[in-house]
Amino acid sequence: MGSPQHEVMIRVCIFVLVVQIPLFGEGPNLDHEFGRRLKREVSMMQRELVEERICLSHEVIVGFHGEIGYRHSEESTVEGDRPIAKETLFPIWSMSKPVTSVAAMLLYEQGAFALDDSVHGVLPKLSRFRVQREGGATEPLRREITYRDLLCHTAGIDGYDGSFDQQGTWKQIMELNDLDEVMTLLVSQALKHQPGEGYTYGMNTAVLGRAVEVLSGMPFADFLRKKIFSPLGMTQTRFSLTKEDRAHFQPLFVKEGNQYRPGTVAEDELYYRPGSALSLGGEGLVSSMTDYAKFCQMLVDQGRPILKKKTLSLMLDDHLKKNPHYGGKARGLHHGLGFWVLEDSAKEGSNSPNGIFGWSGYHTTHFWVDPQNKLYGIFMTRRYPSTDVPQRRLRDAVYRALKP
Repeated sequence: MGSPQHEVMIRVCIFVLVVQIPLFGEGPNLDHEFGRRLKREVSMMQRELVEERICLSHEVIVGFHGEIGYRHSEESTVEGDRPIAKETLFPIWSMSKPVTSVAAMLLYEQGAFALDDSVHGVLPKLSRFRVQREGGATEPLRREITYRDLLCHTAGIDGYDGSFDQQGTWKQIMELNDLDEVMTLLVSQALKHQPGEGYTYGMNTAVLGRAVEVLSGMPFADFLRKKIFSPLGMTQTRFSLTKEDRAHFQPLFVKEGNQYRPGTVAEDELYYRPGSALSLGGEGLVSSMTDYAKFCQMLVDQGRPILKKKTLSLMLDDHLKKNPHYGGKARGLHHGLGFWVLEDSAKEGSNSPNGIFGWSGYHTTHFWVDPQNKLYGIFMTRRYPSTDVPQRRLRDAVYRALKP
């Protein structure tokens, strides 16, 4: 999904406005010296991100032992940029994927499916898929798509070709009304490879969301609200934006060279229409920092109160050990069910311990969870194209602070 070129550019001369939100976590779980180091290291990192034009206004939350150890919004003075408040909403794009993966595993716990069960019984349209071959030819499926395939992106499903201003599957998906229509469109396209025989990062999680919808007998958005958002107190996370919500929707900025310009309404890509049933489980949620922190705390707490500990442990296992096509191994990562998991910190090259896990989003949003140290970190801004610089610098700053 590419970014269009526009003539109007804003030459950015950035001044940093520091709005320091006081540290929470004055209770016994947060070591005060660690709190001071955390504040020093992360606030300096945030200032540098703005000064170096890595991103504009952004917010960081670091949770530690059940408390908010650090929360700070760093602002820029770029025209059109907006200070981030508690009510600010972000499109979290692919950070929807871990939420949908947890939703599916709630049904797994109830015995609705096994990981290697075929999804075709629930979504019979998947049987229409054919698989592309060289020269434009196609061949039939050698086996059916499983739930593990959808959770690990090994089904061969793409769907990310094209963009809002380019012909392709994604442009067509934006115009659809519900998840069943998404299925109809996707099965008209050939799979990139036979199920289980490659790795294609695509709309697998949206298909998984449709399976949850059918298995549960309720609209996918309602399932998320009932089973995840309400129990966790996530009141600002949903697939749509009201007129009032849009007043709190953080504006997008597009970086072209060393300059930023405001994103257009079209570059938001998704419409977030109230009442729409196009609840894309891999791409479509909007959320707030406060809400997503509650989701992360659930993961720190080993799934409590919604997911069993053994289920989360299963989600963090290496499910692509025998798949040579997953490129994360070269970066020290393995692929769980809805998360990357760090297994070789030396290979990854960051100051982070093995065992952390997380995901990122299209407009430069990131999170990770550290079970050993009982902490999580979240970074949110709205920058296109996405960059992983903020998450790497944030993790480095947090773990520098954690070491005496």
